[in-house]
Amino acid sequence: MILELWVLLGLVATAIHGFSTVYSKRLYDLAPHPAQVAFFCLFATGIGSMVIIPFVEFRDPEGYWLDILLVGAPFALGHYCFVLANRYGDASFVVPMMGLKVFFVAVFAAIWLNEFYSAWVYIGASGAVVGVFLLNNGNHHASPAALLLVLTNCALYAATDIFIVRLFRAGFSAYEVMAYLFVGGALFMLPLALVVLKGKWQVNRPFLKGLTLFGIGQAGGGILLMMSFGLAQKATMINIVQSSRGLFAVIAVYIISRLGIKGLEVLNRGQYLSRGLGSALIASSIVLALLAA
Repeated sequence: MILELWVLLGLVATAIHGFSTVYSKRLYDLAPHPAQVAFFCLFATGIGSMVIIPFVEFRDPEGYWLDILLVGAPFALGHYCFVLANRYGDASFVVPMMGLKVFFVAVFAAIWLNEFYSAWVYIGASGAVVGVFLLNNGNHHASPAALLLVLTNCALYAATDIFIVRLFRAGFSAYEVMAYLFVGGALFMLPLALVVLKGKWQVNRPFLKGLTLFGIGQAGGGILLMMSFGLAQKATMINIVQSSRGLFAVIAVYIISRLGIKGLEVLNRGQYLSRGLGSALIASSIVLALLAA
């Protein structure tokens, strides 16, 4: 099988996002106020994405205003839920659990995008999710709040992906969609931030540095991911590839913990073994789904 460009771009984007999303848990140790993290992570992503605006040739949005407005809203709310979930649960639990998004996407894509595949594609997706649970074999006492928040994140991100594909199919470029997604999402959450963060806008230098790293990672991975979406224009297949995020999250936890950076859990040998098996299952499931598509 020749690795198609959209698959390669999707994998690289997923790796970058795997590291940056795990690192977001570290920001709770750096922020002067915990409430700042969820909002400021979103703002950092929006600001990081603004570097592409001078290179964007915006087309006439007539007829697609609803898609443009809706693509940023569920993304912003989903991102907010994810960062809060990271506060209440281990990063090695929350990030791999985001692989469940593929089921939400498969349902939404069948309804709104008319995307249907052979049974082997969905078997591959199921195998990837089983691998996600093996990756999660560590702290099984994650709080109900973390579980509820990450499932809400999956549903909201799945809705976001549907609008992304609709915009691409309408002829919008990757940079246009990224601007509407990240910058629009940040603007959508600004009114709520003004209420929640009243009197809590001051940040310290370590938190600002951490936000900068997070924003660069999210924006950089976002560019590659939008290019992958633009080439594939298949929401379900992109999300099967993104199921590998759990693998990259575990690698990120290992590397960051070995560097002595505080704020993340430390895994034992048995947990790494279980997660290694989960990683292999995810990889083989992705290959199966791609071959069957």
